[in-house]
This record gives sequence, structure tokens and C-alpha cells, in this order.
Amino acid sequence: MLNNIFKSLAAMALLLSAVNANAATINFIGVNANEVDVSAQLSMEVTQVGNNVDFRIINAAGGVNVFVGHIYFDFLNTNLFTSLTQTGQLGTVSFSGDATSSQNCSEGNAIGFTTDADADRNGGASNGINIGEYLILSAVLSPTADIVDLLNTGGLRVGLHMQGYAGGGSDSYVTGGAPSAVPVPAAAWLFMSGLGLFGIARRRLHR
Repeated sequence: MLNNIFKSLAAMALLLSAVNANAATINFIGVNANEVDVSAQLSMEVTQVGNNVDFRIINAAGGVNVFVGHIYFDFLNTNLFTSLTQTGQLGTVSFSGDATSSQNCSEGNAIGFTTDADADRNGGASNGINIGEYLILSAVLSPTADIVDLLNTGGLRVGLHMQGYAGGGSDSYVTGGAPSAVPVPAAAWLFMSGLGLFGIARRRLHR
């Protein structure tokens, strides 16, 4: 019986290592206070499996009626992207990604932001990330690196150009602050449950 439990635990450990993804939700802060602060409605969910990374950029409903018109990526050292493409969206969002770019990030000079890659909307304001919408950009890395850790330590910054303010102005936001906690994946709970069963079986065996 004990051998069977060990085999089950080994199988669950392999499952955990296969499906567990590095993930975090990243917040944005304003570069300058040019317009009303919309940081509360902006966030980015980052999920990484191996050298594949998804960036879900969200402009939450219920906020100020402005849209994300341009997205910039700034690596502190080497640009790790080999590709950057749109792979999902909610609404009429449409962007084209460029894995190698030197586009000027609006207000980026104030914070030493140097663009290594970017994604720009295709067409008018309706194709930006308007309130209640999101965009998923997928990147392939070479070599593999921990993107969440880079975002947390400043090794990678993401900038957003916000447009469509009532007065005709625009503003910029950049990733800042530590990523929020992410719930333990279901596979991890499965593995920990298996450890609990192992403990029970071990106690019964030694009675």
C-alpha cells in the first residue's frame, strides 16, 4: 500500500511541475499628473510557462472613459522578446506587436524609459483598450527568464499611453509596485492533499 501511495505522489508531483505557471497581477502608476488618475482601473495579468508569456492588459469597467492606445516594453538589460503578437481580446481591441522597437514612450524621458518592444493599436480609438475591455499580448522569450521577477525588480517595465480624455489630452502609466499574490494552482492543492493522505497512511502502518 505504501509503495502505491509513493507512486501516486510521484505522479502528482510530475503533474504539478507540468501545469504550474508563474503568474502575477501587476499594477500601474502615473508618470505625471497631467490628467485625472486612472491607475485604479488599469492592471496587467502576467502568466508564464517556460519561455511563453501572456500579458493580459485590462482597462476595467466603471472607470474614466479613456483607452489604452499604445503599449511599450522596456528591458533594463537585453531585450528577451523574439516575438510579440495579439492572441486574445475582449471587445473590438486590435493591436500589432513589434518584438524589436525604439518607439518613443510618451513621457518616458522623465523616468529613463527606453522602448525595446511595443504594440500599437490598428486604426482608431475603437481599436484601443477601452473601458471594460482587455488585450492579450503573447511573447516568446530567448533565453528563458522569470518575467514576473523582472517586473517586480525593475528589470522590465511596461508603459501604457492613455488617450481619449474629455479635454483632448493624454497621459502615461508604467508598471510599479510588487505583484499581488496569486492563488495556489489546483494541481498544488492536489499535491498537498496527497501529502496529507500519505501522512494518514503512514500512521496507520505504524500502529
